[in-house]
Amino acid sequence: MELVRMARAFTLVELILVMALLCVIFGLATPALTHSMRGRTLKMEATRLLGVIDFARDEAASQAVPMDVWVDSQSGAYGARPKQGYEDAGAQSKDFTLNRDLHFETAANTKALVDGTYAVEIEPDGTLDPSSQQTLRIEDQNNNGMSVTQTTDGWGYQLVEDAPQ
Repeated sequence: MELVRMARAFTLVELILVMALLCVIFGLATPALTHSMRGRTLKMEATRLLGVIDFARDEAASQAVPMDVWVDSQSGAYGARPKQGYEDAGAQSKDFTLNRDLHFETAANTKALVDGTYAVEIEPDGTLDPSSQQTLRIEDQNNNGMSVTQTTDGWGYQLVEDAPQ
């Protein structure tokens, strides 16, 4: 006599319970993932601003032209350009705009240039002008932020993250 084995399958109730459990897990994980993506966008933008400062330093030293890294806190635009009066000296300009969910936060010690922008000024030898901004800060809609701050020796800039809350 031959024994016939029947294949076992999931019942409809079991499938519905598993799907409901997966929905609850995804519902709980989504806010954490969203927060992580916002933090990544903030860090990428601050890193790009630091890269613009490094680009301006390299361009100033290689072309022997003073450079400005400008920040327009109203429009969220920023970039690097040759200092006024040196536009035809061969140095390149670069312009960027912040992600729409981010904005520049102006510090109390921020000094505006004539056109309302804030700047880091780099001399032709690659050193920072003493009048350069100490800190440029980028924040998201929840006031979480990152700062691009002058190093303690005054030779460059570094990223400074907010302490976790």
